[in-house]
Amino acid sequence: MTVSHSVVKLPVITLPNLFDALEISQLSVSQQQLIIAIDKMLPQTQCGLCGHVDGCLPYATAIVKEGEPHNKCVPSGQLVADQIAQLLHRPTLTAEPSKWQTDANTGRPMEVRAVIREEDCIGCTKCIPACPVDAIIGSGKRMHTIFTDLCTGCELCLPPCPVDCIELVAYPRTLNEDQRLSEQDNLRGRYYAHLSRIENQVNDNTNARPVVSMVQAKLNDVSIDISENQAKHTIEAAKLRTQIKKLQKQLAVRANPTKQQQLDALEQALQSLEHDASS
Repeated sequence: MTVSHSVVKLPVITLPNLFDALEISQLSVSQQQLIIAIDKMLPQTQCGLCGHVDGCLPYATAIVKEGEPHNKCVPSGQLVADQIAQLLHRPTLTAEPSKWQTDANTGRPMEVRAVIREEDCIGCTKCIPACPVDAIIGSGKRMHTIFTDLCTGCELCLPPCPVDCIELVAYPRTLNEDQRLSEQDNLRGRYYAHLSRIENQVNDNTNARPVVSMVQAKLNDVSIDISENQAKHTIEAAKLRTQIKKLQKQLAVRANPTKQQQLDALEQALQSLEHDASS
């Protein structure tokens, strides 16, 4: 007689349709329990540095379902890699390195948060849908800002920014285990809400709903208007700063008289523009 494994749904909030392809509900109870346990260990930054662009749950599933290495979560560092190894009775593996130094108090890579230089923001809205936990508030042609308490430092908002006005700053802190687990549960819920909202917007046939963050929707009466003249100066200055940064990076590698002249000219143009804006 063939005995089939019983299956149950994950005992978490309803999963977004994005995760249907993982077929978690078709796995055995023991496999599902391992996925849940590993997902609870992961930081829920949804950064994709593990190679799973859809976030922590797909990575946890791959560890259990496909035997993927358990040391690929960069934000968690060696601490969580060892915890997963112990749970799965696997050999200890060296965690994937982070570009941030290890925090001596937590044993994890140093936490960072994204900050928008608001004077350089052109209100393009490209960073808003990139944030997996809806930590950015803003709308078209209005300055954006990032709520530090909501940001996870995933860095996903950096690449879409056309004017390079988002930077990362250190965010040292120490959480006990209960606080960290509570925060990770909250982040998971925010990410799932983000995915569900985006799906609803994509399926909205009227195309009338703007792409805004969940935070923006709740605080839709909060706005920072930019005058037409201020917007013009901001865009021009942002473009100049982007060109300047690119040239500075190139010149840091190799001297080039022609590029140095271009850099000097751009810096003078930026100074002139900033002077006009302040007068």
